[in-house]
Order: sequence, then C-alpha cells, then structure tokens
Amino acid sequence: MPEIEFKGKSVAEAINNGLSQLGCKKEDVEIKIVSEGSTGLFGLMGGKPAVVLISVDDFKCDNKVLFNVDSKKICKKAESILLQILSKMGIEVSKIESSFKDDTIIINMMVANSSLVIGKSGQTLDALEYITQIITNKEFDTKVKVNLDCEDYRKKQNEKLKIRIDKAVEHVKRTGKIYRFDPMNAKERKIIHLYLKDNTEVESFSEGQDVLRKVGIKLAEKKPI
Repeated sequence: MPEIEFKGKSVAEAINNGLSQLGCKKEDVEIKIVSEGSTGLFGLMGGKPAVVLISVDDFKCDNKVLFNVDSKKICKKAESILLQILSKMGIEVSKIESSFKDDTIIINMMVANSSLVIGKSGQTLDALEYITQIITNKEFDTKVKVNLDCEDYRKKQNEKLKIRIDKAVEHVKRTGKIYRFDPMNAKERKIIHLYLKDNTEVESFSEGQDVLRKVGIKLAEKKPI
C-alpha cells in the first residue's frame, strides 16, 4: 500500500495522528521518519513539524477515512488523470472502467501494449496506481485508495497467489512446521492474511522490516476449553 504522510509537533505526535486517522495500532503499520522536526529560534518561530510516512500493513487496521464524496465524479477524475499520464507515455487505452467501493476507486483498463503498463512484476502498474491516487486525493482533498488493474493482471496474479497459499497450508498441516513466503509488498501480504482469516487450522503472521517484510503460516494455537 502507498505511504501516507502525517505531521505533528513531534515524531510521537505525528505517529499518533496517523494511527488515529487510519484506525490502526502501531504494530500493524510500517513507519518511516522523514523529519524529526525542529522548535525554531528560541522555540518561538521558524519551527518545522515532524513528518512520518505510514503504510497500513496486513488486514488488522480499520483504515477507513470517512468523508463525503461524489463517487461518480471522483471515479471520472481518477480515470482522466490516469489517461493523461498514459497519453504522455504514448500508450493508447482501448477501454477503461471504474467503480467505487469501500473508500476505494477500482479501475480496470485495456491497452494496446499491456506489458508496458504492467511492467516487471507489476511495478509499473503499482507506480501508476500510486501517482493516480496521490493526484486524485489532492484534487478532492480526500484519502481514497486507488486499485488499478490492466486486463485483469492483478486478478490473475491473486489467483496464482491463492494456489501458493493453499499449498503452503497443506505443508504446514502435514509437517507442523512454519512456512515462510519470500518478501512481498503490503498488498500481497494483505491477500494472504484475508484469505486465511477464517481458517481455524492455521494462522498467518508478518515479520521483517520494509522490503524484507514477509508472511509466515503456522499451525493455529489451540485455545483452552
């Protein structure tokens, strides 16, 4: 998930502001300190706020930011922003559709050369999604999320990931040993956690920091009767 910037008089206040708005606990997010801020001359003038970047991790946060927004209008604006970016990249879009659900703009498109839009392991698609989200939120002064897909690339990748999850679950149940996936982004980690949320036999967890953060699966702890 893209990082969201929060400010405060101190690093602690900036973090608390972010956690409060996102509805998260500190252990369920990733935090990067951009600036520790300064008090200025004699603590009276010229001070700078502390700045942190917070990205929501996994599925544990109630990260819904409530606001009043015209869903059709904001979807059309997001489409327009994306089309302008792709036009400057020399990419022709043959079809684009969008919808709005759970504070998220969902966009799927078809283009002349999907490989240019998707990029290696979806990295270009991730970048386009992030830029579209940032500009759209700035235009409407909101905190909506953008979920961008191209010719169902993400949908197909998610199905492949779920097959890997099923195999990992079988491994854990058969051997009793913990299975760890390779490091992956927050969006993929969230898919694993949500997919296993109601599984009573195994449970998932995250470990590691930043680009090395990964998901593991282990047998569920038996609750005392």
